[in-house]
Amino acid sequence: MLVLTFWLAASHAIAAGDYLSYLSNNPPWNNYLPPNYDIVKKKGDAAFYWSSEADPESIDDHRLVMREPYIIIKPSSTVEVERKTNSGLVIYKSKYTVDNMSRRLTPIKKEEIDSRRNLIFVGGSFTFGTGLADDETFPYYFSQYRPNFNVFNMGIYGAGANDILDDMRSFARFNDIPKSGGIVFYTALFDHIEKSVCQLGCYTTPGRKSVLKKSNYQYDPVSQGLVNRGSFETSQPITTIIFDLLSKIGLIDTISIPFKLTDDRIELYVMMISEMKKTAQDRLKADFYFTMYPGYYENWDRIKPFLKKYGIKYLDLSKMDFKTATNNRHSLVYDGDPTPLSNYLFASLIHHQLPK
Repeated sequence: MLVLTFWLAASHAIAAGDYLSYLSNNPPWNNYLPPNYDIVKKKGDAAFYWSSEADPESIDDHRLVMREPYIIIKPSSTVEVERKTNSGLVIYKSKYTVDNMSRRLTPIKKEEIDSRRNLIFVGGSFTFGTGLADDETFPYYFSQYRPNFNVFNMGIYGAGANDILDDMRSFARFNDIPKSGGIVFYTALFDHIEKSVCQLGCYTTPGRKSVLKKSNYQYDPVSQGLVNRGSFETSQPITTIIFDLLSKIGLIDTISIPFKLTDDRIELYVMMISEMKKTAQDRLKADFYFTMYPGYYENWDRIKPFLKKYGIKYLDLSKMDFKTATNNRHSLVYDGDPTPLSNYLFASLIHHQLPK
């Protein structure tokens, strides 16, 4: 009864004790919870630093060299990453390891890639596991539930759906994956839409750094499909010039202008998801699932009709209250990416809803 209540109760918050009791009784292996899931209240304790400051300090960009559009780290390498506040407090310190196809390593004990079915995780930094070790990502935790699958972490730091579609269309990182079926699993956050369709927010200072160079996919009525017009910056030169001038005189970052996400923008985003699904089916012989990460549940309801229109299967975890579930241990302080405990919880939820 507890299990049924746990993963079907999407309409109201569930007490933290229920979540943690469930995790304790249903681990992928006996008597296990992720290490370091308690927040340590002292300075410089790797990824888990907690402060009682009401107004956290600004954060320096972490020292990780990225290459556009989707190669995070050069193949077959390990990079040490560290993120600190401006005053030197450590937010996280970790190591990222990638294989020879620039995929985040999922360190599991099994034979080399073979004919078993695949679990292929695509998404942004939550999927990649920013700030965490290779064995603290949710693809890793999920692999413990499904040891009979090949597991691939294709997460891209800072990605929108356009980056993931670029990656899947190029197929470079997918080419050696056996065409033996399985599931391609896309973890969606609501801010992926802004990164994918570039509305007003992409012209703010953070957006200009992370969004304008992304691919601008538009529907082409002639081919009746999506066409990559180039980057938002180069394919919309007049708009870029205008907003560049407004940014220089300080109007974009200082004035909050409401900008409603229209249905046609939402549909364009879902069309990108549909193209991912088509690639998964045609080139990987795999099923495809769109999963709504907990939070933003009022907004996700606007997307569901379009997912149904394009025949995209989805898991709605948006009403799950991870903050309550983990007693405020759901995200890295000053950062916002999930802790190992959240990843473990997320993997557990997915396991009980996806077909075996």
